[in-house]
Amino acid sequence: MDNQYVRSTEQRKAAQRKASFYVKRRMLLLCIAAVLIFGGLIINIFDKKKELAEREKVEVAVAQRLEEVKQDQEILHAQVKKLEDDEYILKLARKEYFLSEEGEIIFTMPSDKKEKNEQEEEKNADE
Repeated sequence: MDNQYVRSTEQRKAAQRKASFYVKRRMLLLCIAAVLIFGGLIINIFDKKKELAEREKVEVAVAQRLEEVKQDQEILHAQVKKLEDDEYILKLARKEYFLSEEGEIIFTMPSDKKEKNEQEEEKNADE
């Protein structure tokens, strides 16, 4: 049966198959694009989480360092206040440099010299 109706029906079926093929092809490309976009977003999220964790570690380290500096600053302020006191300076001078008041005699004991040498060695090692 080779008539006009059969040929037009076959042409419509061929056109529908062709259209169906293009629709499937477009859907496949759209799905691939969606997977790529979502994959990129997920990778970006994990990278940002990793970066955030690293920054939090740095923040904790900086906070600890800040506390140490604050403690050092408090110690230094206390030393400054002590050094403003004349009596403390006199006491320190007598102790460190063996200075004496008028009429006062200083006796150095051998153990004192040994301790002083050890203290000087510790100070030199710290520097």
